[in-house]
Amino acid sequence: IGHVSAASPAQVKAACECAALAQRQWRKLPAIERGNHLRALADALIERKDAIGKALARESGKSLEDATNEVVYAADITRYHAEWARRIEGEVIPSDGARENLVLHREPVGVVACLIPFNYPVYTLLRKIAPALITGNTVVVRPSNNTPCSAFEIAQAVLDAGLPPGVVNIMAMDHDAAEQMCTHPRVAMITLTGSVAAGRRMLEFSKVNIARVSLEMGGKTPAIITPSADLDAAIAAIVGSKTTHCGQLCTAVERVYVHRSLHDEVLQLLYT
Repeated sequence: IGHVSAASPAQVKAACECAALAQRQWRKLPAIERGNHLRALADALIERKDAIGKALARESGKSLEDATNEVVYAADITRYHAEWARRIEGEVIPSDGARENLVLHREPVGVVACLIPFNYPVYTLLRKIAPALITGNTVVVRPSNNTPCSAFEIAQAVLDAGLPPGVVNIMAMDHDAAEQMCTHPRVAMITLTGSVAAGRRMLEFSKVNIARVSLEMGGKTPAIITPSADLDAAIAAIVGSKTTHCGQLCTAVERVYVHRSLHDEVLQLLYT
């Protein structure tokens, strides 16, 4: 459906350094002002939801309706994190000394490297960058090489929203460039949604700078059916979780635990 340019090693290095430079000012903004920027970004996503949804549908195989709805959900979670502007708090801790109190003040980590999966690439991208931004960090984003076009439409929304230059950097890149991003001296945190193998690589990359990591590597979601369950609803939910987006979602049911008394009935419903 199209071609995109992969960032060169020099461009990846420049993006990380640009993010670090932008973070010096971004962190100084009052949290409520960062929240306003996130609200503007959410509005820009809604303004561009048709363009983002079309790009996502074409590159991922989702229906246009599902793809466009994903943009709406991404805007919703961006607004949710904007509201944390009033909830980022420290602590006053009583001291053992009679003449002092201890104050705990939370500081941003700096630059966050974000690696995005192919299955829900719009929602996950905003789910990663919104909490990073509201807490005073800047981001460098590597979208999945299977779904880069929707990420570049999001980049346009970032521009439309008027976020300061360098706060959000979105670049397609190969595996070598992604390693360079994750091991850049300015990167203080790596967040990945992907495979277990990719998560192991991120742990290795994090050792270079002792960067923090946040890894979501799929799950083994169970469904539990008890004697009091609504069986029709339970079966519909299980089947739906395995067929939505061809089962390519982190919450797809992998195991079903059924009360012994319902075993035969549940099997019959599942296979009919």
